Order: sequence, then C-alpha cells, then structure tokens
Amino acid sequence: FDGMRADYYSSGEYYIVKTGDVSIQGRYLPTKFTNGLAVTKEVAIGGSLLKGNKLIISPLSATWNGAPILTAFPSHFDQPGILHVDFDNVGALVDPALDASKKKILHVKIADGTPEGLMIQINRWTASAGNEYVNWKVTMHSRPGQDGHCGNFNGNAADDDRIAVRQRMGAQGVPAGPELLFATKTPITTAGRPDINNC
Repeated sequence: FDGMRADYYSSGEYYIVKTGDVSIQGRYLPTKFTNGLAVTKEVAIGGSLLKGNKLIISPLSATWNGAPILTAFPSHFDQPGILHVDFDNVGALVDPALDASKKKILHVKIADGTPEGLMIQINRWTASAGNEYVNWKVTMHSRPGQDGHCGNFNGNAADDDRIAVRQRMGAQGVPAGPELLFATKTPITTAGRPDINNC
C-alpha cells in the first residue's frame, strides 16, 4: 500500500491484510514448476465487515461459507450490504507479463462504508494442470491497526519490506484456531530442513 513490493515464497497461510474488521488471508503453496517456492493458491476473506461470512477463492473454484458460487463464466454473486463479486475477463492484469487472452478475473467489492469499497482483484491462472495459482491486488483505504504482507499502510514504504513485516507479523503465518479462515493449517517448517522464513 505504501509502494513497497515484497515477495513471499514460504508455504502456509498468511495475512495479506489484517485489520480489526477484515482479514484477507493467502494460502501459499508450491507448484510443479516453482522448485519448492510457494505461489498464492487460495485467498480467503472474512471478518466483521463480512458479518461473519467467509469467501474463499482458488484458481478453480469459489465458495461462500463453503457453498460453491461463481460456477459459470462470466457470472456474478451478490450479498446486499456486504459484498458483490463479478467473474469475467474485464480489466487489467495484476501481472502484465501473463497472457491477456486467458483472463479470468474476479472483482470483489466489499462494503466498508466508503463509496469505493474495499476492492480485491483476483486473476485465476489455470492453463497448466497442477500449476494453477492466483494473482491478487487489494485496493482500499487505510484502516486502524492494518498490517500484513501488503504492509501497514502508514505512508512509510521502508517498514513494509519482507523482513520488517515478518518482525511485526511473525514467520509462522495465521495461527491455527479461530483466526484461520481456511479449514486446515499448512505446516510452515519440516523438521531438519532449512526454512526460507529464516532467510
């Protein structure tokens, strides 16, 4: 949010954005072609802005409280006063180096009390079986206590590099328990092996 780009390659579930009223979490896992480095495989959105509901988007599916949504292309999903999601091929790519002819984009607009809303764009990449992943972009106003892999949105890009974010948020990701929006917690480290979180 402050202009710092940071890359995260460790497997696990991490906060993309964490505030008092919204949690956007990413599940990072490797694909066959990434040599053990993780990519974003799923994005989960919850918190009081969603009134206790949960939206999970992966390269191949989307669910609202566990029920499948957006099963056709293009399609729309609406929860009045909470959020609206469009699934189409409209808009710029998060990563312009990818093939624009294969665009599958989800546009999530969460009602946050502002005219613009909290916007999340998720690009699905499904061309290679076993290597599916998503790119994402969050556009929002700064919220109190905000932090996560997108930074703390305090106007200071220097404190949003990977090392600084891990010092504030920890290297183990979202803890297992009620904060975790995913059904399971991915182990962060494997005993006896070096961990990229420690680099």
